[in-house]
Amino acid sequence: MRRGEALRGFGAGAAGGLAAILVLFAYRYATGMPTLPEALAERMIRLLPYQVFALFLEKLQHLAKPLGFVMAIVTSVIGFGLGGVLFARIGRTTRRPRPLQALIAAAVTWGFLTFVFLPFIQGGLLGIPLTTVVTSPALPMALAAAVYGGLLALLAGPPGRTTALPGGPSARDRGQPAARDAMTRRDVLRRSALALVTAAAGTRLAGSIRHAASRVAAAAAQAFSLIKGMPPEVTPNGQFYQVSKNFFDPTVNVAKWTLEVTGLVEKPLKLTLDEFRKAAPPVERYQTFECISNEVGGDLIGNAMWKGMRARDILALAQPKPGAKTVIWQAADGFTETIPLAIAMDPVTLLAYEMNGGPIPQKHGAPVRVLLQNRYGMKQPKWLTAIQVSDREYKSTSGYWEQQGWDHEAIVKTNSAFRVEAKEGAALALGGWAFAGNRGISSVEFSPDGGKTWLPAAVKDPLGENCWQFWSAIWTPPGPGEYTIKVRATDGKGTLQPQEPKPTLPDGGQGYHTVKVHFG
Repeated sequence: MRRGEALRGFGAGAAGGLAAILVLFAYRYATGMPTLPEALAERMIRLLPYQVFALFLEKLQHLAKPLGFVMAIVTSVIGFGLGGVLFARIGRTTRRPRPLQALIAAAVTWGFLTFVFLPFIQGGLLGIPLTTVVTSPALPMALAAAVYGGLLALLAGPPGRTTALPGGPSARDRGQPAARDAMTRRDVLRRSALALVTAAAGTRLAGSIRHAASRVAAAAAQAFSLIKGMPPEVTPNGQFYQVSKNFFDPTVNVAKWTLEVTGLVEKPLKLTLDEFRKAAPPVERYQTFECISNEVGGDLIGNAMWKGMRARDILALAQPKPGAKTVIWQAADGFTETIPLAIAMDPVTLLAYEMNGGPIPQKHGAPVRVLLQNRYGMKQPKWLTAIQVSDREYKSTSGYWEQQGWDHEAIVKTNSAFRVEAKEGAALALGGWAFAGNRGISSVEFSPDGGKTWLPAAVKDPLGENCWQFWSAIWTPPGPGEYTIKVRATDGKGTLQPQEPKPTLPDGGQGYHTVKVHFG
């Protein structure tokens, strides 16, 4: 098989593969069912060694998930391209008409993807089964395979074969090149173009300490004042951070939603949303959510007013049996998470259905999500659909993120951050937030000289338990120059925020948030 024929076959296969993937995406848009590239992307991520996964997450952060999805698409296109090479090779030795070749290629592709490749990547042979499940793949795979087979036959065709007119020589017999053989590499590239755009994470600048403590003249604010430029203390829904395992989040049909309570219970439940909201008295409270992958000083944190009901009231209706130890949350996107039954029965554990005075938006977990205190967001699933009560030991059960290497407990670490550094005449106005779960914040300090000396900041009372607290300070620099300013917090139990810098994986980032300010 000549190189040109192989390139032509690969280009035809890649073009057909891109078209097939577009068909799968269109089907997903119409039905909400996950696609083959999504399942492949999750499997590729799960196959990464723990250290590699941690490195990608630390360096790429928000780009990690989109890049993983792009790589899954690229891998799929390469696979389809290799299928095109095989098609071109077989086409050299067959005289079957093109429509029949297209039909055969489509049938083989459909069978392979539906009954071989997809079950292989979704199942347990490569490790833990995926949460991205293509539940009814036959129809979308058939549509995609039909498009792929048709484009293969159209673009690759049976190379080197022409049909001679009756009584006359063919183009090849006359010593002239056949039209299909005249295809150049430029023609192949023109028919199938594929570009991958990647972004690089930024780097941080290092600096040196320029001022000794003897030159620092500072005064902390005697009373808290909200520094201009601070974010709202109650985060609007549209600004609230959103992180999930999904490449495309589920859209739950609220009218058909039900919550099931099953497992080790006397009375299994299945409640509609209306029945759920009437099952127990509502509870309202402010609560801050922080993602376990939030960097020191990062923006994956927000505070909102939530309304829901105590999880223990719903569990009481189902009546957990003696020996029950663990509660397993199950979500519409296949996500699972576990907590001890004792925590689920704590009166502060809520099942929320409103956010900031209205129904929870779809991207934040409509119609119901879990609220726990003192835990990172990974332990508080969105799109809740089922609660399973189990007699298994808590540590023997693993949720989705624990399977990726994250900590099983996910206890919020004490942390703090700058949000404003603004010049006010001869002074510098500083402001930010501090958070320590339900332990609260007892004090915040800032250092204008890179950590040599620490000065107190004013701290605002929280809106409620498990809420971030805003802090502010006014500091007068000794003169013009560049200053390295750090912030740290002490929680309500008197424990100082950890100083040693650590990455977010496996149990949340830590260290002192540091900014460089040029004054004068």
